[in-house]
Amino acid sequence: MEPNFFSFLMVFLASVLGSMGLGGGSLLMLYLVLFTQLPQAHAQALNLLLFIPTAAFAIFLHRKNQLLRSNLLKKNLPSGIIGSILGSMVSTKLESQLLRKIFAIFLLLMGLRELWNLWKERRPKTQQNLPPKA
Repeated sequence: MEPNFFSFLMVFLASVLGSMGLGGGSLLMLYLVLFTQLPQAHAQALNLLLFIPTAAFAIFLHRKNQLLRSNLLKKNLPSGIIGSILGSMVSTKLESQLLRKIFAIFLLLMGLRELWNLWKERRPKTQQNLPPKA
């Protein structure tokens, strides 16, 4: 993959969206896999490594807006950094087709989880308070 303006723009947009929790990593993965010659494993490794500065930017924004819960940050930051580095190293060792399947399943499960949470929030209150059927 040769660096060009559009690639830098996509990385920037994905980073901004990711720092707000809006799926920037998924957007970047789609771009890297569909519009560049980058193999799946390298795209996933790059995506995971870009998570670190994106997370740092998100921390900055959340702290600025007084939305940062320091106790959770201290608890989760080390495992997030270690997981990103290990995930990027592991992804380069697996076959591209296997990575595609794993990533597709992951995206499907995350989408289903989001739909489930949305359904739970929007269902009528009368259904939420009914006792379970025996």
